[in-house]
Amino acid sequence: MIRALGDVSRADAPLVGTKAGALGELHRAGFNVPRGFILTTEAYKVFLEPVCAKILAKLTDSVIMDPAELEDMAEAIRAEIHALAFPDSLHSALEGALAGLTQDEKTSLIARTSTPSDDLATSFGSGVARAYLGLVGTEELERASAKCWGALWNSRSMYYRHRKKIGQTEVALAVLVQPMIRAESAGVMFTQNPMSGARNEIQINAIRGLGAPLMGARFRPDQFLVDKASVEITDRTVEEQTVQLVVGADGHLEEHGIASELTETPALTDTQVKTLAAQGNRIQELFGAPQDIEWAFVGGALYVLQARPMTVRTV
Repeated sequence: MIRALGDVSRADAPLVGTKAGALGELHRAGFNVPRGFILTTEAYKVFLEPVCAKILAKLTDSVIMDPAELEDMAEAIRAEIHALAFPDSLHSALEGALAGLTQDEKTSLIARTSTPSDDLATSFGSGVARAYLGLVGTEELERASAKCWGALWNSRSMYYRHRKKIGQTEVALAVLVQPMIRAESAGVMFTQNPMSGARNEIQINAIRGLGAPLMGARFRPDQFLVDKASVEITDRTVEEQTVQLVVGADGHLEEHGIASELTETPALTDTQVKTLAAQGNRIQELFGAPQDIEWAFVGGALYVLQARPMTVRTV
């Protein structure tokens, strides 16, 4: 029911999801990926089994075809799933997986959905992407995992499965669990210019601290354009940054002010930008297509947190 991240690859996507499969592949290729484990799609089925029949009995055709009633039912189903206790077998497996992490790694965790296919995230799984950061202890991790799995039960996803004659419980997703990286800077890198489609340009967006506020469009990032062949910086925009999200001493997240002398200086040095771009080239070569990559720097070390194919127009 649980697999170590270092033991999986993209071939295991039906069991661990594409996000975890790609990170496992990167780990195998020697990239610096945080250790972790996956609550597999099999774990989801074990978790849901106690309420599966009850949920299906509620989802009559009349409920699904009434938008207001379906929305109310979806909310009720998610609430039931969120409160559902982990079965003893899954709880024990989770405790065993956590025991395999160091004490420092267990201090603060992140749980993220990992879907078995790209179309699960864009069609019959629309709206399922979830990430819960700064989790401390088994109970918080179990509640976050339940919320990840509950995301499959939104009204749009249920209606789509009904319309396509896909069994409501046939679809499953995995939950990827990793230690929080106490990032000094973080962000996203596109190995092809996402705006112009230029294949010879890498775009890097960076903020201080954790990257979550950037992914949620809360903070305006510094932006660097890099020539792909030479990994030289061709353009840059530096934004004023006054606040950063960090992992607090207790493992939960906190917002801290940025020292005044750093608010208008780049979140990355030129050397870090070039290091990132070189890694981006390697990751694109490994996967054979332009990539959207999440990353973090801490203590001078670069961590790869996610890599997925880009969808861009080309020139």
